[in-house]
Amino acid sequence: MVQTHTYQEIKQQPETWRQTIKLVLSKAAELKQLFNNINPDEVLFTGCGTSYYIAMTAASTFQEKTGISAKAVPASEVFLNPGAVFGKNKRTVLIGSSRSGNTTEVVRAVAYAQQNKLAHCIAITTQPDSELARIADDVISLPHSQEKSVVMTGSFTNLLLVSQLLAGILSADEGFLAELSRLPDIGASVIARVEPTAESVAADEAFGHFIYLGLGAYLGLAYEGMLKLKEMTQLYAEAFNPLEFRHGPISVLDGQCRVLLLSNGAIRSYERALVEDVRKFGADAVVLGDGLDDFHCDVKIALDSGLGDLSRSLLYLPFLQLFAYHRTLKMGLNPDSPRNLEQVVVLDE
Repeated sequence: MVQTHTYQEIKQQPETWRQTIKLVLSKAAELKQLFNNINPDEVLFTGCGTSYYIAMTAASTFQEKTGISAKAVPASEVFLNPGAVFGKNKRTVLIGSSRSGNTTEVVRAVAYAQQNKLAHCIAITTQPDSELARIADDVISLPHSQEKSVVMTGSFTNLLLVSQLLAGILSADEGFLAELSRLPDIGASVIARVEPTAESVAADEAFGHFIYLGLGAYLGLAYEGMLKLKEMTQLYAEAFNPLEFRHGPISVLDGQCRVLLLSNGAIRSYERALVEDVRKFGADAVVLGDGLDDFHCDVKIALDSGLGDLSRSLLYLPFLQLFAYHRTLKMGLNPDSPRNLEQVVVLDE
């Protein structure tokens, strides 16, 4: 097999998670004090591209765990459409994620919020010497998850893990934190088990249209799975909330379509019915998650994690990343050199 940066960065994720967990938990008291001092009415998570999908998952998890109002916004909207982003007279925390810390829109979003005294700004980045880290009020930097590849893989899961740990710390949910702390060991086992299936599924060239489905915190993961395939292969891929998919988009299903469902145990009966419809309309159904015995689908990706829905979420990504990676190789493309993309998006003034 070709040994690319992308592949190495996918495979090394569990060990980088271990370092991220240790780092963030060492800051637990400091983070609690920070949020106690601010006592925010709302927390805004922002980013661009993959980092915006981090924000989507992070905001859903944060609000569910802490009870503090949280939402995800694309970084460009923070400074281009602030009236629709910031609530009036609210104490706000803005958390911006960027692998490079130099993504133009994220840097401008933080600068705008600070200049207009709209929010206390926290940066999460892999680059401690970046522009974002320099201007933010507080920084959580993860140099151990820096990447050489263009496509974000391990940096996505590590940046997301920071926000999940933050939600656990602020909610004082020791059970959630304990489950997150098990991710490195479980993740290593999951990657070893799912890679052969990812390679097998990727080798099937009968499908050219891919739909990713996820609810709540999983919707951001579905978008990220979609983006990995699109970035590396340029194949036609979409992402939806699973029940919203019934309201129009289900009309596109046919024999060339493969649907990947990120199963959430809280809505299992709805998911089973949806998978039956997917297959009834001639499409292929792949289901990922824990406890999948009651699904009638074409491929089951059993994570067998024993974790709750929220703490399990990172474990969906290695399969989605490996599927995109192996499909890229099958097409004779280089995952390290995706078309039209650079590692950092910098806009002209």
